[in-house]
Amino acid sequence: MKLFPVIGSLCVVCSLTAMVIAHEDDPKEQNQEPAFFGPIWRASEGGVAGGTFQSSGVNLQAWFPFTAISAAATSASDAWGYVSPSGREYAILGMSNGTAFVEVTTPSASQLVKFMPRPASASDSLWRNMKTYQNYCYSVSEGGGGIQIFNLAQIDAGIVTDLGTVTTGGVASSHTMIINEATGFLYRMGGGSSGVRAYSLANPALPAYVGAWSAKYTHDGAVFNWPTGPYAGREIFLACGGLSGGQTDTGLDILDVTDKANIVVIGRATYPNAAYCHQGWISPDYKYFYINDEIDEANFGVYCQTKIIDIQNLAAPFLAGTYSNGQVSVDHNLYIKGNDLYASNYKSGLRIYDITNRTAPSERAWFDTYPAENATGYAGLWSNYPYFPSGTVIGSDIQRGLFVWTIGEAPLTIAYPQGVPANIAPTGGTFNVTTTLAAGQSIATGGAQLIFNTGGATNNTVPLAATGAGQWKAIFPTLTCPSTVGFAVQFTLASGTIVRDPAAGLRTANVSNGESTSYSDSMEVTPSLWTVGATGDNATLGIWERGDPVGTTAQPENDNTVAGVSAWITGLGVVGGAAGAADVDNGTTTLTSPTINATTIADPLFSFYVWYSNNLGGAPGLDSMPILMSNNNGTTWTQVDLVTASPAVWTEKRIRIADFLTPSATMRLRFQARDLDTGSLVEAGVDDVRLIGIDCTPNRPADLNGDGIVNGSDLAVMLSQWGTSGSADITGDGTVGGADLAALLSDWG
Repeated sequence: MKLFPVIGSLCVVCSLTAMVIAHEDDPKEQNQEPAFFGPIWRASEGGVAGGTFQSSGVNLQAWFPFTAISAAATSASDAWGYVSPSGREYAILGMSNGTAFVEVTTPSASQLVKFMPRPASASDSLWRNMKTYQNYCYSVSEGGGGIQIFNLAQIDAGIVTDLGTVTTGGVASSHTMIINEATGFLYRMGGGSSGVRAYSLANPALPAYVGAWSAKYTHDGAVFNWPTGPYAGREIFLACGGLSGGQTDTGLDILDVTDKANIVVIGRATYPNAAYCHQGWISPDYKYFYINDEIDEANFGVYCQTKIIDIQNLAAPFLAGTYSNGQVSVDHNLYIKGNDLYASNYKSGLRIYDITNRTAPSERAWFDTYPAENATGYAGLWSNYPYFPSGTVIGSDIQRGLFVWTIGEAPLTIAYPQGVPANIAPTGGTFNVTTTLAAGQSIATGGAQLIFNTGGATNNTVPLAATGAGQWKAIFPTLTCPSTVGFAVQFTLASGTIVRDPAAGLRTANVSNGESTSYSDSMEVTPSLWTVGATGDNATLGIWERGDPVGTTAQPENDNTVAGVSAWITGLGVVGGAAGAADVDNGTTTLTSPTINATTIADPLFSFYVWYSNNLGGAPGLDSMPILMSNNNGTTWTQVDLVTASPAVWTEKRIRIADFLTPSATMRLRFQARDLDTGSLVEAGVDDVRLIGIDCTPNRPADLNGDGIVNGSDLAVMLSQWGTSGSADITGDGTVGGADLAALLSDWG
């Protein structure tokens, strides 16, 4: 199992009110979760580890939170792909307010090419669906606007041209769309209209409406030219839907759409516990159709179960079997390439199955884009696209945006047992690396290297020191403090393959001897300079107050400070009180720090501990605690994090000021605990706030008494330990002796 870095200091966009929800039967509209935002992550550049994605056999190459593409977006939806005539590959991401194009030709160095806003006649929407034909991309949405058309002929030059929209063929909104590239016909579905609407792409810049099938609501579908049997040469559409918006008599309708003026139903199939036949795809031998039902989890407790329909006789399809990976999750869009089925399962992520045995799939790889949990609910991975010739796979996550993956285990994996270093000591700076080789692989002699750069035109290279089987130490020369150093590690295998981390570019670390603290508040001093209350506060209970917490199932029993008692808590409970006795009720309560000077320390960041509980009550998990920062004494505020997890422990958070604002002498922090959903139970706490930064004070091992001077007092300490293995063993050889005395005398003064 691999763990991939999550972007640090992730924050959340909370304003979802502008989004239009047109597809009233889709469960994603219910209790929509807020969206993450943060910087774009690329494997070629490394990243800041703020958590992990779990995976097996799937390698994360890039991650584009959609708010890094458009700050006004509130969600992501579908994904598709395009390959230009030059062979360059592009991911297409649907977003609430438009369509994004990202080049993924080199997955680890993926680049945003263009964001194209939705039509002016449309509204923002949770749903957006895209398909491509020749050098055109078509985008539709539940927010209306018809079929938006983009010309991709110059995308290699960074140019995407909006050709306008086509609004013929019924309502202007659509839920999904599919194109049969063999016949040149586009079909759009849903959007408040029943059935399937067909368009000719004879002029791909201006799709022409040619006919429809309207007997039932069609949610999604797949269309193919049939290769064999009595329908050989016919255009067959496999339609997922039903009556009453798809929720009544739901199942698979098989249509002959060859004659758009006379679409004919060939066959019909359903299955036990049918709740909402959502989407499906066909096996490469045209014998089976694999269906995901989006609501059987909620209605029948059937978790992540895909239905396998035998379609060898199109007139008499039947359920041939089902399968599930056993995860408590909701299955969504799936696609098949060769003998691999790529399933997007909301809170359990991308799941790849071998369907060589068509009715008994076996899971072979996975990547979970929703780190918090595997559970039911309509958040997480929406769709995937596995059809790039290179083998690159992309995925679209509702809250987290675009993921770019490669599939298969690497010949060598690199890990950092103490974590990727954020600081390198100016003298004797090191970090440790471990490597794991795939079967049959080995590292060439002299093939382990540290690459580093201190600001010059070229990189420097030194060997990594082997410290054991698969273990290495990177050793830097003397560096200047304060400064930064770029670095990477690289291994050349006996096969000639080069494995580098990061794949391109360099990670960056501060050159320092650690951290120094310029401000610290353990919340123990009375009176406190922190203030409670802000414009807009309306909570009726659970107002912030400082004191000794009273433990409940939602509130901690103790503060975080080892030798302390007090913390800021949202309402101090009473001994033996219920979990909700002092929780935040009916609104927001705000806690604001005093003014803090962040100009006296290099590269300052705030460190603080928070307690947060929102997993109890009648509507758990629906609230959150924004954390804001100001560099102008509170005149304006910038959100820098959003607490949603309920770990039931004091948890440290670190916010680098320069990631959001210019450090100033008038910095302030703000914590907004809020109860915005009926039935939710919210408790929060804040303790041990510090402002820390780079420390360039030289390390002096010979300063044995820590007074900043090496003199006779330190010599006395050494002589008292002579011949033992005490703290005066400067050289680390296990015995205080002549070598340690020489080291002390060389640092005298």
